[in-house]
Amino acid sequence: MKNKLPKICYWCGCPLTEELASKEHVPPFAFFPKGHRNNLMTVPACEKHNNSFSELDEKFQFFIKALKTNSVAKKDLEDRVLRGLQRKEKQSFIQDLEKNSRSGTIYGKSHFFLSLKENEAEMFIEKIVRGIYFYHHEKPAKGIIHSVSKRIVYEGFNTIAAVDFLKEDLHPVLLKKGEYNNPEVFRYKYFAAQGLFTIFMDFYEHAEFIGIVYPEGFTFD
Repeated sequence: MKNKLPKICYWCGCPLTEELASKEHVPPFAFFPKGHRNNLMTVPACEKHNNSFSELDEKFQFFIKALKTNSVAKKDLEDRVLRGLQRKEKQSFIQDLEKNSRSGTIYGKSHFFLSLKENEAEMFIEKIVRGIYFYHHEKPAKGIIHSVSKRIVYEGFNTIAAVDFLKEDLHPVLLKKGEYNNPEVFRYKYFAAQGLFTIFMDFYEHAEFIGIVYPEGFTFD
């Protein structure tokens, strides 16, 4: 992993001194259980963009691990995450989960459903996309950022078709392997050309998200 990135915030680009600089893990550190923390990716961050997403990180840590897409996610959910939620200070978080989560069966398979607030999924993935973009380009992303996943359902939008289209449009030979050391937790491939930066991310091997950074100045008008 790179250890000499520019001393500016990965998100806003503000200059950082030794006193003000902090490190943002990409993805968040909590996603990596003990034994799966080999040489993690970090980017420099200002205080605002290092500390203002802790609740969102916690919610998505639970959401993605609750999918139980591999043994690492399942074990950490049961051994650490659920036990941590029993603490008194987590009661409001638990109440929110109870209010907005459901379990059910689709085609004979059990599924976990969590109703998310507007833009929560987009903001969580944007944070990771910005981190990876900065790591590779050594400057903050300035263009529009979009994300999509089959795991996130929107009314009136077919996310499954959108993901399939993107994966068919970008042939695997065009994608470069990302820099990661714990593929059982997180891995990614990316495509970079003419200012476009597309990232195919996998959490716990089978929870896939796609993030796109459009060229600076690009609009959909």
